[in-house]
Amino acid sequence: MRTALYFPHTEVRSKNLIHTALLMWDQLETIVPWQSYKPDYADPDVAQAMEIIGCPRTPSAVEKRDVHKLVEDLLDGDLPETFRYSPESGERDYTYEMWPQKLLGETWDLLRERGLTDRHLSNHDYPMSQAAGLTIMAVLADHLAGQTRTRITDRQLAYATIANAPMVAGDAHEPMRVVPLTFKGIAVNRIPLDRLIDFRYREAKESGSGYRKLRHAYLDAVEKQVAKIASVHPNSPDRRELDRAFEQEMDDDLRDLKRELGFARRDAWLSKDVLTFTIAGGGLLAAAANPSLFPVPEVLTGAGAVALIGGVLGTGNKLAKARYDVLRKHPMAYLYELTS
Repeated sequence: MRTALYFPHTEVRSKNLIHTALLMWDQLETIVPWQSYKPDYADPDVAQAMEIIGCPRTPSAVEKRDVHKLVEDLLDGDLPETFRYSPESGERDYTYEMWPQKLLGETWDLLRERGLTDRHLSNHDYPMSQAAGLTIMAVLADHLAGQTRTRITDRQLAYATIANAPMVAGDAHEPMRVVPLTFKGIAVNRIPLDRLIDFRYREAKESGSGYRKLRHAYLDAVEKQVAKIASVHPNSPDRRELDRAFEQEMDDDLRDLKRELGFARRDAWLSKDVLTFTIAGGGLLAAAANPSLFPVPEVLTGAGAVALIGGVLGTGNKLAKARYDVLRKHPMAYLYELTS
């Protein structure tokens, strides 16, 4: 999947998640209350990153209607007591506030009838318990994500709370759990955010399709691993073995990549053009040292100059092509480029 959808908040609150999103996805969608909503990011790096990959997603009337039916089904079951809203609790951490525009008015009426919310607050948000609020947002995110987007969250409670909710499938944290397995032998987790931002700016340019292809190859490898572990318990021996094998596979790929890049460099520099350039260059250096032995104008004028310069440019093109051909074959090439 090339796009991720973030929940449960309107703005992303984790800088680490921004780091991962820049590394992996084409776009990072956030669920906003209306189309003209402007997110407020105090951190300039996060704001800049979201300008590149951020994509606001406003639930449509049809999507809200679908979510209403899902909420009805959820409320027909036995709800845990933690879903009940109690305005007398007085604990700020207990309350989850949600924009009213993200759901239909009749959905809020239903939630109020069932005791999951109360009248809206002075800021017009509807209050719910953390358990109920995170579950409703997960139901909304699950529907909006569909089969084409990865759901991600920076709230551990957002998934721990709803692990057994019948409306929600998958694990919103799996991509972030898999990505670190590719870091063996490469310090990607220490890449400054501004370097990732710079890479994504370069990718966004017309000439940046090469970077995008490398990133997609890396993402494909991560998603393949996510699919393998989808039905395996996180703490099981099977999961540990799958993780170990994937980590080793990525480490081997990085080693192979470095070795093949060395071969490509060697082959390019041993080509006929390079040997010609080396001989000519040696003559040029000798002429510079003693012009009386080998007049410089004879080397730098006429057809000789064209052949010399052409040889250098031709060699550069061959080396660049050989290098790109090697990079395209390896999932770890994008991380290698980021840290080179």
